[in-house]
Amino acid sequence: MGAWTIAAAVIAGLTVAVVHYLSETGSSHGMPGMHMGTAEAFARAGGSPAGALLGSRLLTAWQLDSVALAVIVVLAAAYLTGVARSTEPWPVQRTVSFLLGLAVCGYATCGGVAVYDQVLFTAHMGGHLALVMVAPVLLVAGYPLSLLLAASGPSMRARVESIVTGRVVSLLTAPPVALASYTVVIVGSHLTGVMDTVMRHTWAGQVEHLVYLLVGMQFFVLVVGSEPIRWRLGTPVRWLLLAVAMAVDTFTGVVLLQGTHPVGMLVDPRLHVDALSDTRTGGAIMWFGGDAIMAAVMIILVVGWLRHVDTEKAEAKGWLEQARVATFAAHTGTETDTTNVETFDDDDAARSNYNDWLAQLDRRG
Repeated sequence: MGAWTIAAAVIAGLTVAVVHYLSETGSSHGMPGMHMGTAEAFARAGGSPAGALLGSRLLTAWQLDSVALAVIVVLAAAYLTGVARSTEPWPVQRTVSFLLGLAVCGYATCGGVAVYDQVLFTAHMGGHLALVMVAPVLLVAGYPLSLLLAASGPSMRARVESIVTGRVVSLLTAPPVALASYTVVIVGSHLTGVMDTVMRHTWAGQVEHLVYLLVGMQFFVLVVGSEPIRWRLGTPVRWLLLAVAMAVDTFTGVVLLQGTHPVGMLVDPRLHVDALSDTRTGGAIMWFGGDAIMAAVMIILVVGWLRHVDTEKAEAKGWLEQARVATFAAHTGTETDTTNVETFDDDDAARSNYNDWLAQLDRRG
């Protein structure tokens, strides 16, 4: 109740702010010469580039993206409601991770990089990395699907499980599809004329933010954690996906870094910016920043794998283990349950039959 009360208060405040900005007809807002329109009132109210985006302005420059902020507070309230209703203790680190992911979304849409994202491609690129990489990793690490199942009743849980393991979600989260989506969005949005439209039109930037976040979660749900979807990838496969994604980021960054045409940004006379230089710097941010984030995720996976590789037993239903036990039983004549692979290696009778089989092979050889 507390979470939803706060969310309702925030949304009411956002509504008042939007009405206030819309009522300021005839006034200018944002960059010089830009008239206050409906899209700007909802997505860019209160923010205005002033001076270079350096030092403290990275934290002190803010705008009001009321749509994004409303969605963020609703998601936070919904998640906390799920934690309160969960039938099992919910790890605090998951809650913290999810809320941090929402905070990153808030900064990328309302913070300094958002204020400058139409006049500085470098700021725009910073927002990209936050929405397509950092925020999705943190949100997925919060296990929202697992929480939904834990907080649902039996009938709702069955419906949710049928959806997340159904054909549509399974197709969208299939590794080749998720990787292709990531590649198309990164390459298509940066190396085509799409970016010129995004930089000049507020509505296009809003759509871009949503697409980046959704595609990032589509990709990282396969890499981070173990949500109850159809695909459960081993650590080496996750490394491979990250490596390919790093190659995509590197290619895009290098092309931008070596480009000869600047991205079509809005011009603000208060900022003395070389458009081509800013575009190339944005490419460098994509290259080094994107690869650094992917490398950090890979290191986290390696550490997690090393912690569990020596303690985790083979899954009882793993087909490789079942095949090994069945082959052993066929060669040695051991009567054993091939589905019970966890205790098979500790069976004294099976070990004795194995030694007899080796002795037979030695005599034949």
